[in-house]
This record gives sequence, C-alpha cells and structure tokens, in this order.
Amino acid sequence: MKNILEVNKLNVYYTNNEGLAKKLKRKSGESRQHVLKDVSFDMKRGEVLGLVGESGCGKTTLAKAILGMQKQYDGEIWLDCPNPQMVFQDPYASLNPSKKIGWILEEPLRMKKGSDRLTKAERAKRVDEMLVRVGLDGKLKEHYPAELSGGQRQRIAIAEALLCDTDFLIADEPVSALDVTIQAQIIRLLLKLHKELGISILFISHDLRVVYQMCDRVMIMKNGVILEQGNVEEVYRNPFSDYTKLLLDAANL
Repeated sequence: MKNILEVNKLNVYYTNNEGLAKKLKRKSGESRQHVLKDVSFDMKRGEVLGLVGESGCGKTTLAKAILGMQKQYDGEIWLDCPNPQMVFQDPYASLNPSKKIGWILEEPLRMKKGSDRLTKAERAKRVDEMLVRVGLDGKLKEHYPAELSGGQRQRIAIAEALLCDTDFLIADEPVSALDVTIQAQIIRLLLKLHKELGISILFISHDLRVVYQMCDRVMIMKNGVILEQGNVEEVYRNPFSDYTKLLLDAANL
C-alpha cells in the first residue's frame, strides 16, 4: 500500500523573546527551543496511526507542521493530500459561536469554485447526508454550537472536516474533553468513517487505551523525540523504551 505521508528528519524550533534584563546580559535577544528532534516516520494510505505522549512533548507541533500551519522547520514533509483536515480537542473553540450549525457545515461547500461549485439546494443536501453519516438529526442545523452537547459538537467538527472532501484527517485529542461514554461513541464513529470512506487518520492522544482501540500502529513521543514505533500489539506487548513501559504500567496495560 502506498504512503500518504512521509516525514524525514523533521526539526522544529520555537524562538523565545527574552526580557530586558536577559537582553542586557546576552548579545542576542532571542533563544531557540528545540521542539521536534529528527522526527522520521511514514504513514500508509488508509491507515490509522496513533501518536502518544504527555502534554508539551511536541504532538500538536508535529500536526501543525504536517498541515502547513508551522512553516519554520528543517527536514522534509511529503503529504499526498491537497486538503488535509484537523479535528481539535475542543470543538466549541473551533466552531463559530455566532453561526448556526447549517451555516457552519455549508461553509466549506460555499468555497468550491468553477465546475465544483454547488447550488444552495446541493449544499443543503450534502449537509443533510453528512449529518446522517455522523449520527445527528438534521434539525440541529437550526441550532447554535452552544446549544449542543460536547459529543454533538465533536460530531459537527468531524462532519465539517469531511465535507472538505479530504482523505487525510488529523484528530488531535478529539475525545479527551468528553466523558467516557461519549468517548466510546466518538471512537466508534471515527472507526466507522475510516472503514466507509477509507480515510487515513493520524490520531493524537495521551491515552494508551484509546489508541489501542483506534489504531493500527503507534508512535511514542517524549520531549520531541519518537522513542519507538510499530504495530500496536507489538509495542504494547514488547516495549523496548523505558518510557513506553512506564506509560503502559500507568495505564494498567
């Protein structure tokens, strides 16, 4: 199976502006924080790949670099998808609170140009079909994001991403803000969509149990370094990194 994503020797640095006192002591007023360090991996088309690590280890920075939101890096990123999409941890923050759900979901369809341009009726039909696909009632089109539950909002965020006709999705901690019951529902939804649409999913999480349910392969990251990667079963049963062993012990796996 062909690769949809290849990352080779990726390094990302953040520049920190220092205060006046430190500037007087240094010739340069800037320092650099090395966030991602020689990160290399590939991802097969149609695969669900997990990325696990504690908060601040560089997971979201990697996602932003892949999506082109972080342009200052060394190394190579090759992605065979013209319109990659991201589902964020907090769907409420990513949905326009002043617009109704119908308007929000039609927005990516309104941006289509030329021969791909859709009529209002066609946009409404696509939105209705997508709401059914993600398990929501079409009546929610007349509601605002604040009127929906957390699980409903996350389903809307997933629907909005898929309406962009993408085949590559980054899910950045998409269930961590939800209670356990709703987490399970969203995981089942993502797996269903993966099976039906054949989309590739980079699933970012700190929860090893969720990754075990979701993913074909897993990468373990600490302090911007991928410590190990491989088939989920192999990594979970025979980890060689002490950090991975610590994470598995903490999760009682």
